[in-house]
Amino acid sequence: MNEVFETLSAVFEELRSESEDREYSVRTEEAKEASRELKKKQKAFEAYLSKLPKGDREFLEDYMDAVDHAHYKEEQRAYYQGFVDSVQVLDGLGIIKKRMRIKEFLKKFSR
Repeated sequence: MNEVFETLSAVFEELRSESEDREYSVRTEEAKEASRELKKKQKAFEAYLSKLPKGDREFLEDYMDAVDHAHYKEEQRAYYQGFVDSVQVLDGLGIIKKRMRIKEFLKKFSR
């Protein structure tokens, strides 16, 4: 699983980093609104941090870095899951031929 995951991870990371320039890109209104709201909160949070003692500020900044990293990894997991689901749909519809490689690929992601 690790080999497959690492290979897919590199490919998906490249696709995600180019998502703004892609012909087809999903940008929901909910996501746009959440981004705007986060920007507002971020300004208030930064103002709050600037008033804290250095140790407290560093602690919260470190915590927020960990939260951001966990959030990013969850986005990656959801992206991978969407890809695997797409392969399963195409397989189920008979659009892609049933081949051992596809079965092996899907098996690597089964629980």
